[in-house]
Amino acid sequence: MKKFFLTAATAAMFLSAGAQIQMPKLFSSGMVLQQKTSVPVWGKASINEEVIVSNTWNDEVKTVKADNNGNWKVSFNTPCYGGPYSLTIKGKNTVHINDVFIGEVWLASGQSNMEMPMEGWLPECPVKNGPEDIANSFNNEIRVFMVERAVSFNEEKDLNGSWKTASPENTPKFGATCYYFAKKLNSELGVPVGIINTSWGGTPDESWIPQEFAKTMPEYAAKCTLIDNSRGKADESKAWVLSHKSIEKPLSWDKLELGDTELKDKTLDDSKWHTTTVGKLWETDDKIRTFDGVIWFRKTIEIPASMQDKDLVISLGPIDDMDITYFNGVEIGRYMQDGFYQTERIYNVPKNLVKAGKAVIAVRVLDTQGGGGIFGNPSKIKFYVKGDENSAVKIDTQWKYMPVAEFFNGKFYLYDTQKQDFFQKPLLPIDLGEQTPTCLYNAMVAPIAGYKISGAIWYQGEANVGRAEEYSRSFPLMIKAWREKWSQGDFPFYFVQIAPWDYGEGTSQDIREAQRITAESVKNTGMAVTMDIGDNVNIHPADKQSVGNRLAFIALNNVYGKQNVKFSGPKFKSQKIEGDKIILTFDYSEGLNFKGSGDNGFEICGKNLKYYPAKAEIKNGTVEVSSPNVKKPVAVRYLWKNCVNNSQLFNNADLPSSSFKTDNSKLQ
Repeated sequence: MKKFFLTAATAAMFLSAGAQIQMPKLFSSGMVLQQKTSVPVWGKASINEEVIVSNTWNDEVKTVKADNNGNWKVSFNTPCYGGPYSLTIKGKNTVHINDVFIGEVWLASGQSNMEMPMEGWLPECPVKNGPEDIANSFNNEIRVFMVERAVSFNEEKDLNGSWKTASPENTPKFGATCYYFAKKLNSELGVPVGIINTSWGGTPDESWIPQEFAKTMPEYAAKCTLIDNSRGKADESKAWVLSHKSIEKPLSWDKLELGDTELKDKTLDDSKWHTTTVGKLWETDDKIRTFDGVIWFRKTIEIPASMQDKDLVISLGPIDDMDITYFNGVEIGRYMQDGFYQTERIYNVPKNLVKAGKAVIAVRVLDTQGGGGIFGNPSKIKFYVKGDENSAVKIDTQWKYMPVAEFFNGKFYLYDTQKQDFFQKPLLPIDLGEQTPTCLYNAMVAPIAGYKISGAIWYQGEANVGRAEEYSRSFPLMIKAWREKWSQGDFPFYFVQIAPWDYGEGTSQDIREAQRITAESVKNTGMAVTMDIGDNVNIHPADKQSVGNRLAFIALNNVYGKQNVKFSGPKFKSQKIEGDKIILTFDYSEGLNFKGSGDNGFEICGKNLKYYPAKAEIKNGTVEVSSPNVKKPVAVRYLWKNCVNNSQLFNNADLPSSSFKTDNSKLQ
C-alpha cells in the first residue's frame, strides 16, 4: 500500500512559490472538460495577485484576484464537444494548458476491481481480451487521469496523476472497467470521453467518506475523534521513518537486497522477537498496524520420528504479496514477483533435510501495497509427508516476527534488527492508512470535488463483506456526501454489484442486497449486475468489458436519452402467495428465461425462515416458486450465497437478475 503523506506542509509548499501561478494536476495538457455547461477553473497565485484566464473555444477572457490564501477561481461556459483547445493563465508568470478536449467527463472510483489495469495483474488476474484490446486502443478522444494512491488526515487541494490518451503505450495502465466504459460511450455518442479514476484496492467505503459525514455514524465517530487527535503527530511519525538509511526500489523485486539473510538461519536467537498471529493480515496486529515492506516470520516446529528422511511438504496458504521461504536455513521456495498474493504456498522439503526433532521455518515476506502477511485460513498452515496429507501436522499460528525494512514513497527504509528498531516507531492514535475512515476521500477525492462531471461510476464492496447492515447506511451516506461536495445536485451515480466469489464464512449476498436496495432507494443511481460474469475462485473477474459496457448502458439510457439501449436485467418487484406457491413479478421482465446449467438458485421458506431448494417456472412473465417441503410459503430468495454455479434468470436484453430476498430478515 504505497502511501503519500500529504499534510499542511504540502499546502505550505504549494503557496511558497509566491508569485508563481500554480495549477492543480487535473488542469493540465490533455485534459477533458465537460461539454455544454459552466466549468470551474481554479488554482493558486500570490495573495491578491491579479490572474487573467483565457480559452480558445470561445475566446473568453476572465480576470480574477487571488484571495488572502492565494486561491482563485473562474468559470467558463463550454460548447458542444470538440477540440483541441487551450487555456492560458497569466499572473506574474504564464501557464499554458494545451490539447484540451471538450466532451463527457466521468469520475470512476472504488477498490481493486475499478483499479485493476488493462494489462491485468498477471499471472493470476488477467483481463479478458486485454492484450488484443490494448493493441487496438489508440483513440485520441479517450483520455484517462489515473490518480496516484495517497492518504491524508486533511482535505487536500491537489493530488498526483496526469492525463493520458488511449494508446498501446498508455492503455495498459488504465483501469479496465473505466476504459471499457469510456470506449462504449465514445463509440455510441461520438464525443471525447475523459475519465478520472481514483481507486485503491482492498479499501472499505468508509475510507472514501468525508469526515463531517462519517462522524454521524456511530461506527466511525470514535475513529473520527482519533483522527482529530492524530493530525499534529503525523509529521513526527513520517520524520522518524525518513531518519533511517534508505535504498531505492530495485528494478525487479527479486533483486531486493537488505543485508538480512542471516535471519533465515536455524541457529539464530529469536527469543527476543515479538510474537504475532499468522493466518490473518498483519495490519490486524496492534504493534505492526499499517505497514508495507519486509517482515521476517519464524516458527520452530517439531518433526516426528516417523517423518525423518522423508520428503515433506510445507503448506502456508497464500502470502500477500511475495515471499522467500526457508527450512533450517535452506531455501525451499519463493514467489518474488507481483500477482501471486492469492497463490497457495506449498513448498517441498527434500528428505535429506528432514531429521527428527526441532526445525525452523523462516519466511521473508515482502508486501508493497494493501494488506500483507501470511493471511490464509489457519487450517492450511501445516506440514506433511509428500503424497500423504493424512499425516499432516498443524502448525501453530503464533509466530515470531521482525520488521526489517519499511517501503515508503518508492524507497525502503532499513531498521536495525538487533536494536528492534521498528518497535521504537512513534505510533499515532489511529493509523494513517487506506483503511482509515475519511483518509482516502481527503487525499484522492477532495482535490477533485467541484471539477465538473457528468456523473460517477463506482466498483467497491468486497472490503465491506461481513458488515452489510452498516454498508446499507454508509454507502448511501457516501453518495450523499459526494453530491454535496460537488454542488452539482443529484448527479448520476452508477455502481457495480460485487460478483460471486468464495468469501469463506463471509456473506457477500448481504452486501449485494444492500447494494440492490441502494439502487432502488437512492435517487439517480443504477446498478450493473455481475452475477453471471463472476469467478468463484478469483475476486477479480477477468471480464471487465461486460462490466464497463453494463455501466455504459445505464448511462446511455438514463443520461443521454438513448431509449433503445436496454440497461437492466429483471428486477424483483413483488411477490404474491397463492396456496403452496409464490408468484414473483419483475420489472424489465420482457423475455424472461433461464440461462446456463444447474438448478436455478431459487429457495423458498415458511414462517420459520428455513429455506429449501425450490422449483421455479416462468409463466406469463412471472416466476412461480414452490417446494414440496414448504406447504405454506412466506418468502423466496434467489442466488443467496457467495459462490454461484447455477442457471440464472435473464431477460431478452441478455442481462441477468440480481440476487435478492423477499423476507425482512436483517442484513448481516
